[in-house]
Amino acid sequence: MPPIDLEARVEPGTLEIFPLLPRWDFTSIDTIRRTYAAAAAPPAPADPRVTRTDAVVPGVDGRPDVRVRWYRPAQGEGPLPCLVWLHGGGYIMGNLDENDGRLERMVVDLGCAVVSVDWRLAPEHPYPAGLDDAETVWSRVVEDATPLGLDPARLVVGGASAGAGLAAALCLRLRDVGRPQPALQLLVYPMLDDRERTASIRAIEDPGHPGLWSIRAQRLAWAAYLGPLAGGDVPPTAAPARAEDLRGLAPAFVGVGDVDAYLDEDVDYAVRLSGAGVPTELHVYPGVIHGGFGAPPRTPRTAQFLRDIHEALRTAFAPREG
Repeated sequence: MPPIDLEARVEPGTLEIFPLLPRWDFTSIDTIRRTYAAAAAPPAPADPRVTRTDAVVPGVDGRPDVRVRWYRPAQGEGPLPCLVWLHGGGYIMGNLDENDGRLERMVVDLGCAVVSVDWRLAPEHPYPAGLDDAETVWSRVVEDATPLGLDPARLVVGGASAGAGLAAALCLRLRDVGRPQPALQLLVYPMLDDRERTASIRAIEDPGHPGLWSIRAQRLAWAAYLGPLAGGDVPPTAAPARAEDLRGLAPAFVGVGDVDAYLDEDVDYAVRLSGAGVPTELHVYPGVIHGGFGAPPRTPRTAQFLRDIHEALRTAFAPREG
């Protein structure tokens, strides 16, 4: 069979929304971070329909405090549904500022609150630091929902890429310790598996792959995040694809492009969630590369991706009866 022409599969216009992509330097963690920072879009202007507030969530059980950013409708009354959002960045990069525009749009479109988590990055803070930060903020939101003006029955955890991996891991951890699940786990092209077992991961060994990642970056990122666990006994809460039992987890939305390195592991995870009795919605977007949700929705498929995410949240945020 002839090789697949990956470039021909990319949705027209998708690569153009990442104009600095060809200059990414995957030599080291430092060069990856510098290129990521250089490619960042300018900060989104504040939307007057949204209040944006930075805060600190106190740590628990000896954990450090966690910086967060709240987004709420400027008008309207609570209690509000809420999304706890975990940014992407391969477990080694990312920040609160890069999500302002898309999260404010969620607030405007859905009438919800969003709290974005500034979780600690590897290699300075390997697993489980980022997951601990996610759990700290989740616990605060759940336990203090009423004074925070939130509806405890309508709380969602979600993220993109590594942040979606943390969201999936948080659901596993909550289940394992017997705590209630979110109303939804929103998994946007989640980074779930460190083992390089799939064809879509192996495809990024090709330097001409038109995606937003490389096999060298993949290996550096997982080694940084796993720290001394790398190459050894990795727990499912570090790499959720390793989980053998997916029963009892929150309903899931899984969205990924078919030119994304994480396509195969994401589809497999969604299928296994469904097989374990977890209500699961899987969307695969033709021609969309990794990072397609994070880019402005200028192409038909990236616009559909955004609409589907908002519809999944709208369903999860619907008022509960009784």
